[in-house]
Amino acid sequence: MTNRRQVLSLSLLALAGVASAEAQTPPYPSRPITIVAPFPAGGGADVVARIISDRLRESLGQPVIIDNRVGAAGSIGTTMVARAPADGYTLLIASQSHTANPSLYAKLPWDPIKSFAPIVLVGVIPNVVAVSASSPYKTLADFVAYAKTKQGQVNYGSAGIGTSIHLTAEMLKQAAQINLTHIPYKSDSESYAALRAGDIAMAPLGLAFAKAHIDSGELRALAVTTPKRSRLLPNVPTAAESGFPAFDVRPWYAFLAPTGTPPAVVAKLNAAITEAMKTPAVQAKLLDLGLDLDPGTPEALTQFLQADASRWDKVIKQAGIRLE
Repeated sequence: MTNRRQVLSLSLLALAGVASAEAQTPPYPSRPITIVAPFPAGGGADVVARIISDRLRESLGQPVIIDNRVGAAGSIGTTMVARAPADGYTLLIASQSHTANPSLYAKLPWDPIKSFAPIVLVGVIPNVVAVSASSPYKTLADFVAYAKTKQGQVNYGSAGIGTSIHLTAEMLKQAAQINLTHIPYKSDSESYAALRAGDIAMAPLGLAFAKAHIDSGELRALAVTTPKRSRLLPNVPTAAESGFPAFDVRPWYAFLAPTGTPPAVVAKLNAAITEAMKTPAVQAKLLDLGLDLDPGTPEALTQFLQADASRWDKVIKQAGIRLE
């Protein structure tokens, strides 16, 4: 009888201790949240994070800090988040490099799926296949037809080896069965300048950069790379509409946390970010960037990331691209 009383007393003390610890744990969030942007300030990921963070500060009741950790094609900031405590206070604004880098680099200290807890997809934004306004190519089919007669002799430019723009062109080469010569530049601006100067025949460009030059009449857009037309360029056909359905590039932005982040915290962040994206002011700014907003569940984001990683692994291996 005495032993039973002792066991019961110990059990009650243990339960009391758990209840006391839970009572002392402040509700999430109770301190500032940091969103790591692994690319420079003013870039797409940084801009998207800042637009959404303005609303998150209000809905979560805590400061939201944007921390630009730049370098190694986004890997420095991504590594920082992968190694951060899984408590919901350090998040990553991720983009296409997140799913492409593991196939580009021989060794990374993180896995795009296993190292992170998915929170929510923000949306996708097309790249634009562009030529100079003085170019003879009126459609993507025109350009491909010419390139097939000059295999390896037609130049294209990108914002650098391994970038979204470079990989976009590599997918076009494979989908259209053409051989183009890659001229890497340091930015979209340099690639655009080369296009205008006639140094290259074609350049895939980010929509946010390309639109102003298309609207001014300096560039001609042959196609957008996403399955749906862009609301910012409604008259420009998709690659699929142009006869190349396998040419499907969907640059994206999403929020991730370190793996092991409690499901309740992930669910709260998913709801808060989704709500922020639906507020008129935030939605208008994101739509003005050309984003096709597509928030969903963490499970849906996992499937999206897996499909995107598989897509780029195939393209990169076939192209034989490897970075150190």
